[in-house]
Amino acid sequence: MGVHVTGSDRGGPKGDRTQEMVLKPEGQQDKGRHSGRRRTEDDAVAHGGHVAPELHQRWTNPSHPDVAKILMVDDRPEDLAALEALLAPLGHGLVQAHSGEEALGQLLRHEFALILLDVQMPGMDGFETAAHIKQRARTCHIPIIFVTAFDEDSQEALRGYTVGAVDYVSKPFHPTVLRSKVSVFLDLHRLRREAEELAHRALHDALTELPNRVLLADRLELALARLRRRPTRLAVTFIDLDGFKQVNDRWGHEIGDRVLKVVAERLRRVVRPSDTLARFGGDEFTVLSEDLADERAATEIADRLARAVGEPVPLGNGSDVHLRASIGVAFATGPDDSPETLIREADFAMYRAKRLADVPWVVYEGRLHGP
Repeated sequence: MGVHVTGSDRGGPKGDRTQEMVLKPEGQQDKGRHSGRRRTEDDAVAHGGHVAPELHQRWTNPSHPDVAKILMVDDRPEDLAALEALLAPLGHGLVQAHSGEEALGQLLRHEFALILLDVQMPGMDGFETAAHIKQRARTCHIPIIFVTAFDEDSQEALRGYTVGAVDYVSKPFHPTVLRSKVSVFLDLHRLRREAEELAHRALHDALTELPNRVLLADRLELALARLRRRPTRLAVTFIDLDGFKQVNDRWGHEIGDRVLKVVAERLRRVVRPSDTLARFGGDEFTVLSEDLADERAATEIADRLARAVGEPVPLGNGSDVHLRASIGVAFATGPDDSPETLIREADFAMYRAKRLADVPWVVYEGRLHGP
């Protein structure tokens, strides 16, 4: 059973720190992707260098997440064999499809950096296949190079550009021309993936993969904007792990990191799919909950969070870590609420719960005054 606390009870040791924490993101650690090394490996393959068997297996395994995959679509097996022989030295995953229908099926199963699409196929030809690809939200961004015997300046070639082709290669294939055109689009794919990864790192905690305080503040700002247009219940819940410092002191930071990851996953399982669970820093987590039916819905979430933290965390050496959650809940009360104010209030309520020690959560009531 939790309690409620008003602004007149203010006095937590960190009551004024929240604005700084919302606005100043922590540095994100590199997750270990060695893109520079990967480019060196690609260059070695392209120039005839030795490729270790395990590296070759990784590059040619379409299910491996690090492989940039090329979908080759042609109804003639001999043409697919020729494409594969010319493109294999580039060291990327090559996937074959013998018809437009099969190609659409492969696009449901894999992510591709590029599609090489034959124009003249029985049944669904290249133009119709390209039109279907461009109509799908999941695949509309994938560049398509048409493979054809048509002259690039012909009307058929112009028709290809209208349905989404970005380039043409002509049969018979010239190895240098084919590899050069394919390499350009693979490089663009790599750059796009690197940009996406950098954006992800900037907005997520490197240890737990949860949103960080920057992404939390952005989502909270948007949630408050929606609240101004459509009044509903919105709550911010602040969680602190009591006893975690002793884990680091006794077992070391490596064990502490493992415990944080376990706790983060448990918290993720007990919040609603629509909630944002963020690592705020250190041993602190924050939950943004929108569209709550009433105050009780938020405190039920707080109860689940408290139980999740209270479960023992086995260390694998016969010992368990026992933690307790101090939880504070703050509700948005009007159109002028700011992310900083709500987080400060939830933080203050959390410290009130920590001082009381015998309640799982505290709800903030009233307004905080001062900076």
